Amino acid sequence: MGLKGQFTVEFIMATVSFIILVVYVMNFVNKELPPFTSRHNSDVIRARALQISEFLVFDDGMWDADQANPPRIGVSSGYHTINRTKVQYLNVLCSTEAGYAKILSNLNMNTHFDARSYTDFKSYLISENRCVDISIYDSSSALLKCPPTGSGSWECVNVKSAATQRYQMVRYAPDTAGGVINITVGVW
Repeated sequence: MGLKGQFTVEFIMATVSFIILVVYVMNFVNKELPPFTSRHNSDVIRARALQISEFLVFDDGMWDADQANPPRIGVSSGYHTINRTKVQYLNVLCSTEAGYAKILSNLNMNTHFDARSYTDFKSYLISENRCVDISIYDSSSALLKCPPTGSGSWECVNVKSAATQRYQMVRYAPDTAGGVINITVGVW
């Protein structure tokens, strides 16, 4: 007679070994994955700050059609030259929370959505829930601070203090008056 339907020592040892191996692999992946995602998040933030600063310095924007609702918000005129009038337009747009939301939308940055607003995991992955601050200075004064001082109740500004990672990019460019402009872009 055979050993049909009976547990053998070899079967029990193989099952226990398999369970131990699965637990070990899951524990290893759990320990190793967070540093990779943290580094990825840091790289994404750095790339977005660089992209936004490049966009502001190199793009002429489209302010002529509608200054309250421009399709593009670049502040240059010609090759790498910052136009102070466009900086003022951006400053006016950034003076309200709705204008700041428009800037985030133009930069393809979303405000922080409630997790329940995502319809599926894919929409969560493709949404970028980040915020931006932009400061533009000349040699003597601040030309733009976006979001402005006193905007502490705005949704993105509230999230800034809780952000675990933040990256700041500083760019220099000439302006139309012959001076040097400092553009600082922070992403969190």
